[in-house]
Amino acid sequence: MSRREDRNSTNWIANVRLPDGREIPCTVKDVSKSGAKLGIPAYHALPESFLLRIIGRDFVCMVKLAWRRGDYVGVRIERVGKVAPPRVRDEPPQPVATSLDKPEAIDEPGGVGIPSRRRKPSSF
Repeated sequence: MSRREDRNSTNWIANVRLPDGREIPCTVKDVSKSGAKLGIPAYHALPESFLLRIIGRDFVCMVKLAWRRGDYVGVRIERVGKVAPPRVRDEPPQPVATSLDKPEAIDEPGGVGIPSRRRKPSSF
C-alpha cells in the first residue's frame, strides 16, 4: 500500500497536552505533512483530539486520533501553531517617594513614623 505523502523517520521527544492541562510524554516516530506516528504507552487514554508539542521546536500541533495499535498512535495534523516565547517577568515600576507622600509608620515602641538607620538606642 502506498502512502499519499512521504513520511520522515524521527525520534523527537514530545508532550501530549490533554484538555484538562495534564501532559503525557511521548515520542514522534515519523511525520508527514498531514500526520504523525507517536510512541505512547497503551495504558494512557487519549481523547479524540489533543495538542502535540515537540520539545525543542517552536510549534505546536492540534491533532486528531486516527488509529491506535499497542504503544503506537497515528494522528492527523489539523492545525499547526507557533509556541509563544517564554514571558519575561518585568517588575512593575515602584513609585518614587516625594515630600508630599505620607511616611510609613514603623512598628517600634517610641517610633515617630519615620524609619531610622540607627539599630541601637541613642545615649542622648
